[in-house]
Amino acid sequence: MEKPLSSKALPAYGFILGVIAIVFTLIFYVTKLYGNLWMGYFGNLIMFLGVLISIIHYNRIHKDKTSAMSAFSMGLRTTIIATILYAAFLLIFHLVVGGTPSQGLQEEDTVKDNFWIYFLGNAIFVNLLVGVVAAVLGAMVFKSNQKTDKSKAA
Repeated sequence: MEKPLSSKALPAYGFILGVIAIVFTLIFYVTKLYGNLWMGYFGNLIMFLGVLISIIHYNRIHKDKTSAMSAFSMGLRTTIIATILYAAFLLIFHLVVGGTPSQGLQEEDTVKDNFWIYFLGNAIFVNLLVGVVAAVLGAMVFKSNQKTDKSKAA
């Protein structure tokens, strides 16, 4: 069975989601909001909603005939692509911008000193966790046929 033509473009959701996260990181850095706690929550919200939107679009392309497992795998692929793209950007961004901290202890210096905690904790672990939770919820909620295969036993 051949995939629908528009289904081949679906991995683009991961790239689009990664680029959105990068753009907001740059905006937060320029406006000096990079060290605020809610910036990480905002990025996680973007990841959650982006994975849900990719699953909704995947189901619509396949005319709501997909299984929950295929919808979950679409959400998981979106999560992994977006997380890898965002993590690669953060590493490059840290190497370019995050050199040695200056003498005075400022808020930016604290963010630069705690980069690896932020990188491993929020950018990798939490984004993957939020993406997987969104993929599971999206696969279960947006599946059009909610009946199980064991309905004959009743």
